[in-house]
Amino acid sequence: MRTADERIAAALSALRAAGGRATSARGAVLRVLAAATHLSAAEVHARLTADGLPADLSTVHRVLAALTDIGVVHVVPIGGVLTYGLADRPHHHTVCRRCGTVRRLPRAAVAAVIAAATADGTFTTDSDGRDGGVVVYGNCTACPTRPAR
Repeated sequence: MRTADERIAAALSALRAAGGRATSARGAVLRVLAAATHLSAAEVHARLTADGLPADLSTVHRVLAALTDIGVVHVVPIGGVLTYGLADRPHHHTVCRRCGTVRRLPRAAVAAVIAAATADGTFTTDSDGRDGGVVVYGNCTACPTRPAR
């Protein structure tokens, strides 16, 4: 498993390879994301300012959008809020609609669904089960009586 510094270096390398600039704002956002699972733009902003970095929320939004466009960051909608995570480790998610808990979904489970969806040849997919784009929504067993978010 790679360290946070290695993940950040890889993200900056991918950013440069895509023609993007490695600005201080982008580096700061990547550092925050490397230390977390998935955060909203407001949470990224709060962590940056808590670390004493001058951060404007609109700049955080622009940086996250640019990093997402390049593919360095992926987006997972949770309870109507977009959350962001580094896209350096292929993984998928389950999200509880009631409490918002995010869990990793085993890659093999996603691969099986993709294989079933494409088995008869009437459908092709742009995903091979290794990207971070599959999100399954439902309810976790820990909160069956809580109202949905």
